[in-house]
Amino acid sequence: MLRLGYVRLHWSLLLGAALFCALSPRPLLLVGYGTVLLLHVAGHAFALLGTELSVGGVTLHALGGELTGSGEATPLRRSLIAAAGVAAQLLLLLGALLARDRLPPDLADALIRRNGIVLLLNLIPVPPLDGALLWRLPSRLRWSRRLRAHDLPASRTVKRDVANLLEKIRGSTKVR
Repeated sequence: MLRLGYVRLHWSLLLGAALFCALSPRPLLLVGYGTVLLLHVAGHAFALLGTELSVGGVTLHALGGELTGSGEATPLRRSLIAAAGVAAQLLLLLGALLARDRLPPDLADALIRRNGIVLLLNLIPVPPLDGALLWRLPSRLRWSRRLRAHDLPASRTVKRDVANLLEKIRGSTKVR
């Protein structure tokens, strides 16, 4: 494993690059591979904004990349993080389709066709691929909504009861 600051490059990254480039490592195909990987991982990192989770590093390998850091993500948050990586790849694909006529052929091939293949492979619901968590997102969203719908009134009642109890305790301990 090669360390470059917060980024760790696993040896299998070379295997991933060889497969992505179909064993013909032309420079712009390699640039496209790097772009797809980095944008995918950046999508995962973007999903952490506004949370207590933090990124301590990134490991890039043949299957993509993994974020390391601190904090415990809920199942819903893990599914959202998985979806963000795939969404970043999809945005790259759509942007490349719009700019296809202005891109060199090898780069267009990398960002459109090969990125599309990697994106579809990543949707397979098998760990460690993002699809394993992504396809759970709809049920986790429904579960979260149900919890909030049932939990909020109860939590308001509990807060009110605790406030009343504290008021009674404080009132009975006043010095007379």
